[in-house]
Amino acid sequence: MKNNNPYLITFDRIGSSQLGYITIAEAKKNTPFDIKRVYWTYYTPQDVTRGGHAHKKLNQIIFAVSGTITFNTEDKNGNTETFVLDHPNKGLFIPKLIWRDIQFSHNAVLMCLASELYDEADYFRSYEDFKSYEEQDHLSLIDYNEDFLEKSWNWLNDPEIKELTGTPDFTKESQKEWFSNLDRNETYFIKGISYNNQNIGVAGLKKIDRNNNNAEYFGYIGEKEYWGKGLSSQILSELVSIAKEKFGLSSLYLNVIPSNIRALRAYENFGFRIDCIENNNVRMTLKL
Repeated sequence: MKNNNPYLITFDRIGSSQLGYITIAEAKKNTPFDIKRVYWTYYTPQDVTRGGHAHKKLNQIIFAVSGTITFNTEDKNGNTETFVLDHPNKGLFIPKLIWRDIQFSHNAVLMCLASELYDEADYFRSYEDFKSYEEQDHLSLIDYNEDFLEKSWNWLNDPEIKELTGTPDFTKESQKEWFSNLDRNETYFIKGISYNNQNIGVAGLKKIDRNNNNAEYFGYIGEKEYWGKGLSSQILSELVSIAKEKFGLSSLYLNVIPSNIRALRAYENFGFRIDCIENNNVRMTLKL
């Protein structure tokens, strides 16, 4: 229930009235998401109402680091709530698809922790558009089964996908042998990508190295009709959480060909940085 509705979070504070206090927010530790952006607003006149929008995908935690800030929220079913932020260690979690109007006391300062980078396309600026929006898209990582194995044969033998992924030639027999050994391969983690209940691709981690706490990310969408829909960031977010929580890794790396501009931009926007370029290959690393 809490994942779909706004709720207050009280963060620990350290210190004393004699010395002052500090409050700390840490991604995925005391916040329910990875923090990709932080912003703050200030000098908002007391008689101004801000907000007046909702988000399609963005999750936020908002603080009144000074003064008092009042939020009036509404979900798509018309359920309304009012939240008052009046202490610096009190945060309001606002998930996606929540309309909000905001009022500030004199000299109030708002600070926001956001789950995504700024994207104007993620906003509902019109209340009517927000209320009429029907969320249909659902992406998930599921068990890699024989259906994915068969589809992977076709996907990875498509000339365009084969080139973009750098896949070497392989036979059905070698593919079946690889599949039969998956359960015993501790350096390999693979999932199928399901989108609106259709199997569309594959993603995972390979060369998992627990000594160096890193692994290589790999992934592709085999059904080309789903290219360009911005699914890569969702897939990467899932794999990053798995890398940290399941395997305790501190970094991921990946390899991409220089001509795959779409992938390079998507990885850079997610936070990967180029390590080196050699032998027609770009190696990129993400610190977790």
